[in-house]
Amino acid sequence: MKITALTSFCVDFFPEQDKIFVGGNSLNFATQCKLSGIDQVFVIGAVGNDSYGKLIEAHFDKLKINRKHLYRIDASTASNKIFINEAGDRYFKADSWNGGAFDIFRLSEKDWQQISDSTIVAMPAGDPNLKELLRRRHKNQLVVIDFLDYLGLDYIRQFIEHIDIVFLSGKKEMLDDLQKLSTQAGKMIVATLGAKGSMAFFDKKKYYCKAVEVDAIVDTTGCGDAFQASFCIEWILTNDIDQSLKAGSIEASKVLKFFGGVE
Repeated sequence: MKITALTSFCVDFFPEQDKIFVGGNSLNFATQCKLSGIDQVFVIGAVGNDSYGKLIEAHFDKLKINRKHLYRIDASTASNKIFINEAGDRYFKADSWNGGAFDIFRLSEKDWQQISDSTIVAMPAGDPNLKELLRRRHKNQLVVIDFLDYLGLDYIRQFIEHIDIVFLSGKKEMLDDLQKLSTQAGKMIVATLGAKGSMAFFDKKKYYCKAVEVDAIVDTTGCGDAFQASFCIEWILTNDIDQSLKAGSIEASKVLKFFGGVE
C-alpha cells in the first residue's frame, strides 16, 4: 500500500503554552499512516527556507516518511496560532493562519507522476491544488478530502463527484443533509462529531460509532487527521465501515492526550 499526503505542512504555535509543534493536516495524516505500520508513506508540498521548514523535514526523516517531493521555496513555512479553551477544544483568531509556502506551492508534472500509483491520496479541501488533483486522479485510487469544519454542503457538492470519501467535522443538524447528499452522489461521507462519536453514510445506509472516552482532554488538534488516516487504512484492508469507524476513533482518542497534532 502506498499513501500520499499533500500539501498542508506547517508549524503550530501555542502562545498560551509557549510551545511550537510541527503540524498541518497532511503532516498529521502521513504521521498516523506511518505509525499504523504503512511502509510507503509519501508527502508532496513545500516549506520555507527557515528553521521551521527544517523542523518539518526532521520530523519526516525521523519517521522515515518519504519527502523527496517536499520542496524548500522562497517563502515562510506555513504557520497557525492555536488557542485552547477549558474543555481542551482548540480555537483560532483572525490572524492565526499564515499560508506562506502552502499558498504558493503548485505540483509539477513530476509530482503528479509520483501520485499516479498511490493507493490512497489525501488532501484538505482548502488546498490550492484540489481541482487539479480531482481532474488528474486515477479511478483505482482512494481519494479522500477533508472539508474540515468551515466548508459547508454547497462547497462539498461542487467536488463530491470525483471524491471517494468526504471527511468533515460535522454537527447534529447537518446529518440528515449529509445522508441525502451521500445517497444522491453515491459517495461515502464520514462526519466526526467530537465527544458524540462519528457517523458514516454510504450506499443508502448510515453507521455510528461512539467516541472513545478519555479521562482528560488536553488538545483536540490533529485528532481528526488521525481518525481519517486510520479509517482509510482499515477501509482498504477490510472494506468494513464499522471497523473503520472504530479504528479511527481509537487513534483519535490517543491524540487528545497531548498538545499538537503529533506527539
